[in-house]
Amino acid sequence: MNLLNILLKKAKSITREKLYNIMVKRKMTEAQREAAAKNLAKARAAKKPPKLANVHYRVKALPDDDTLSYENVKNWIKTQEGIVKSARLTERSRSGDISQKDKDKAMRTRIGAQAYIRSIKNYITTGDWSAMFYGEFEDKLMQWKVIAPAGRDINSK
Repeated sequence: MNLLNILLKKAKSITREKLYNIMVKRKMTEAQREAAAKNLAKARAAKKPPKLANVHYRVKALPDDDTLSYENVKNWIKTQEGIVKSARLTERSRSGDISQKDKDKAMRTRIGAQAYIRSIKNYITTGDWSAMFYGEFEDKLMQWKVIAPAGRDINSK
């Protein structure tokens, strides 16, 4: 007998132990199901709103219909994460249909979207918008406001 046959016989004789118990779905009556639904509704109603400790107070104070409100900015992050995901798929594609030029473009798109996400998260924590553009697709130019002039004007006396 060769070594392969010996190993195959040993492998067949080994029984696999049960590693974990699979939880069986509970069978509930209609009344139990309604009671569970009521309990869940009660628990959801008792749940307090999130404190948003990492959100700057000025960002929290903005109404939801404001352009730079917390809700809008969170949606922008979700959109940009979708852009990152699709660009990463294009960038890492091994298909011959996609040229290297398109992969490089996808890489630049991904890096830009990741930088925009970092900028948005920085805004949420500090309350200061530091990017040149804003919006869901970073397509609107930010209007700047001078709070304090930076130094002396060279034309004044």
